[in-house]
Amino acid sequence: MLAAVLLVPAILCMPSDGLDARIDAALAKAGSNRAEIAGFLERYERDADPLKRDASRWLVANMDGHGFARIGLATKDGAPLAFEALDHANLGEAKKALDALEAANPGCDFRRAGFDGDLEHASADFLSQHLEQAFDAWRTMPWAKPIRYEVFREHILPYRGSNEPLGLWRASARARLAEVVAQCAGESDVRVVGERVQRAVHGWVGFSDLFYLHPTDQGYDEMCERKLGRCEDITNMISFGMRSVAAMSASDYTPWWAASDNNHAWEVVLDAEGRGRAGLSGRAAKVYRKTFAYQPCSLAAAKNEGETVPRWLSTANFIDVTAQYQPTSDVRVAIDPVAPGQRFAYIAVFNGGAWKPIDWARLEDGHASFRALGREICYLPMLHVDGRDLAAGAPFVIDRDGGVHPLAAAAPATLALEAGITKPDIVDPDTGVLKARTVVKPGAAYELFVWKDGGWKSLGRREANEETREFAQLRGDGLHWLVEDGSERLERIFTIEDGRQVFW
Repeated sequence: MLAAVLLVPAILCMPSDGLDARIDAALAKAGSNRAEIAGFLERYERDADPLKRDASRWLVANMDGHGFARIGLATKDGAPLAFEALDHANLGEAKKALDALEAANPGCDFRRAGFDGDLEHASADFLSQHLEQAFDAWRTMPWAKPIRYEVFREHILPYRGSNEPLGLWRASARARLAEVVAQCAGESDVRVVGERVQRAVHGWVGFSDLFYLHPTDQGYDEMCERKLGRCEDITNMISFGMRSVAAMSASDYTPWWAASDNNHAWEVVLDAEGRGRAGLSGRAAKVYRKTFAYQPCSLAAAKNEGETVPRWLSTANFIDVTAQYQPTSDVRVAIDPVAPGQRFAYIAVFNGGAWKPIDWARLEDGHASFRALGREICYLPMLHVDGRDLAAGAPFVIDRDGGVHPLAAAAPATLALEAGITKPDIVDPDTGVLKARTVVKPGAAYELFVWKDGGWKSLGRREANEETREFAQLRGDGLHWLVEDGSERLERIFTIEDGRQVFW
């Protein structure tokens, strides 16, 4: 059962200050590096500038959870596998090597191989250099005058972009932008300056799809050397350039596209109030914005110690900005079955041949209320139990006008379909290149599935070279998936409307 929740005011999560408690917790977590973190705080405790004192405390209070994450290929049991995409000439060659490893090691995947937390590794001098250079840019660049301290603190002060290695990039990036700064000497609008910086920095790092299989974020020096990266790297480089000259950008992302595979991150140039958005290059159920600040209303803050949650929702450093990009709907979903002890439910989109959780809500009386979901998208309610994502209800579609349509596959089985394609024309959200539809081939075998009773159920097969591609006795409220034998199962899901496939 689904019900759209309309005109319900959003409950805003207003963070309390609580800096003292979070600083104490940070010092305790720093372990053998405690003296460095404490020394950084003491240096600015004696400083005559109250804003620098506050900034040092704010940084330390929000450092927990930030660090350099090394990602590597590992077996399902966590044993590392020797694979480095950058040893190959292109994505195709790297994919062949990866396919061979996956065939020999079923269930292997990219996993976190190590994490160097900033609290345990950042030195007092490193943090001081970043703080001093951030303040210098903010106080000397003419376009930075309208930027309030609170906006500066979130968008200029932070010393890292995502999970890249720590680096002292401000002086180098500022020097590389000296010509842009000189050209903007009479400009007072920080957004105008930001757009010019954005264009300049885009020339520093080009996009390469090979880096899809190199999921460890690159540091500033690595990107300067390689001059290539994936979208996450590029947005980090943009943020480095921006912050070095007191312009501002945000890093927005969708964990999973809703109508194509993979995910995406991109930069957004901000105005003096820290506001801004960019155009969407694909269909997004959710758009999140990274923050350096800890978000007390995040799932990471709400979960108990030892309680597992989906990986993409497990951090406390992002906010939901979906409604800034597109019309959205609030939806109340019946969760069935509810596993014992479950406190949260999730909503998922179909990506990469599987349902991927993309948002969460608290369970209340067997229901979960999800806010600001993107429209023209198919969703599935889920639970996360013992590290696994499990279906917890029928899929549904939110249409362009916000209507909610359950796909229960319960209507009379009266439809027939002559299946023609398995994937529609899709513009690649990273490259902007049109990927032509995948048509049904005479020499291949296919199986048609419908989602029912919590999983994909076969509705029949069509063998290679079989004359007809027609499937009969289909239900008009069903969600279908036509999969070619031996494929990577990246075909798109679809409904049937007026006798044709409508893909989601």
